[in-house]
Amino acid sequence: MTLLNVERVSKSFAGVTVLREVSFDIRSGEVLALVGENGAGKSTVLSLINGLLAPDSGAIRYDGEPVRAWSPHRARAAGIASVHQELSLNPYQSVAENVFLGAWPGRRGLVRHRDLVARARPLLERVGLDVDPRTPAGRLPLGAQQLVELAKALTADPRLLILDEATSALDDDQVRAVFRVVGDLRERGRSVVIVSHRMGELLAISDRLTVLKDGEVMATRMREETGHDDLVRLMVGRELSAMFPPKPDISPADPVLRVAGLSIPGACAGVDLELAPGRIVGLGGLQGQGQREVLRALFGLRHHSGRIELNGQPCRLASPREAIRRGIGYVPEDRKTEGLHVVRSVRANLALTSLRTLAPARTLTTVSRRRENELVGELIERMRIKAASPAQEARRLSGGNQQKVALAKWLPNRPRVLLLAEPTRGIDVGTKREIYHLLRELAAEGMAVLVTSGDTMELVGLCDEVLVMYEGTVVDRLEAAELTEERLVHASVAGRGATGEASHA
Repeated sequence: MTLLNVERVSKSFAGVTVLREVSFDIRSGEVLALVGENGAGKSTVLSLINGLLAPDSGAIRYDGEPVRAWSPHRARAAGIASVHQELSLNPYQSVAENVFLGAWPGRRGLVRHRDLVARARPLLERVGLDVDPRTPAGRLPLGAQQLVELAKALTADPRLLILDEATSALDDDQVRAVFRVVGDLRERGRSVVIVSHRMGELLAISDRLTVLKDGEVMATRMREETGHDDLVRLMVGRELSAMFPPKPDISPADPVLRVAGLSIPGACAGVDLELAPGRIVGLGGLQGQGQREVLRALFGLRHHSGRIELNGQPCRLASPREAIRRGIGYVPEDRKTEGLHVVRSVRANLALTSLRTLAPARTLTTVSRRRENELVGELIERMRIKAASPAQEARRLSGGNQQKVALAKWLPNRPRVLLLAEPTRGIDVGTKREIYHLLRELAAEGMAVLVTSGDTMELVGLCDEVLVMYEGTVVDRLEAAELTEERLVHASVAGRGATGEASHA
């Protein structure tokens, strides 16, 4: 039976068509994947389903009845729940309070926190999250917070669950927990719509896949009738034979950054690494092994011990201001809360790190609009940022274009060291390819790049060397012929290299 049917739906914003006669259906007891590059129209389709938007033309039928005057409240009442990549938790309230946010159980207007905790426990167990429900949500890692969002959606026992990039911040174990929930819903005759840029996940869990490109449906395929390469061709309209740029064969250069014995209480201990111009180095391993904290320490965001040298000279990176002054740039994992001012314009974000150079020589209080326009125009062109204009708010951009802005703002400073945390998280395959080639270009220009990523193939295809971390220490170092997916996964899971011993330089 068909639960929801989208019939020739179109939608435009300010005269720009984002959906053009889109049609597909969602059947009871199935998992449907919506596939497409950023900007293909997936988010707009989901907003129509959950009542955030209304179509300009066409119709939506739910449970056989036409949808009229649809709204988020009516969608929830009809059994539609959503989990988005962007968190909606209150970080100062407990996990239990967040799980039942907006629907706290109580009697005569009184809520007993003990009851909230008791009712939250089975839901947290269901999503594979072993935390105390009384813990403030803001203290949890990003992946755990995402699972709290899923538990929150399950409180309504939805007939249709929408997962919009809901696994992008999760490690493999957490993804498996989400898939168990999805499988349970499917067995009970419930439906799931999933959006993800992780093709392997979609091909593993979905029953059918609908591909969108430029606001139109390109095809709907049964999972067993399609594969990764076929989906990519439909999504981008071309072969991606060169997803990763070739790795150059260059002579070793003196390190621009040398780290010895870097330690952060509760995060990592005794980390050694070297970054040389022209090289891309990766920090691999399972999520939460200290990779993120290493990057934050090198940008002056975490107190640490150990020795750090820049160009052979000892230095103390006590603050981001000091790190920037010494030629270090940082693109954080969460671009919307740490990497960008999303309510500011594209222009303001791109110019943010260059305000001193954009000011006239005699004053630092006024920015030259001419210089700013020239700089912003150059960055938009080089990064191929798709925006209505430089004045467009950053939050209105697709995830891939937001990431381009977060990266592009550092380029005018010509940093000697560039730190990137999960640089392609939640980004489509076409934009991933652009970022991979840009990073290789920056390395060729003499920059040293340090990348963390939970995507094994990304590390293997992009990096010249990968340091595998396990429980806060480096347990293996892989490069050249040793840098394979098998070796990387083995070290990440086993906590040691192929020789059976942790590697310490």
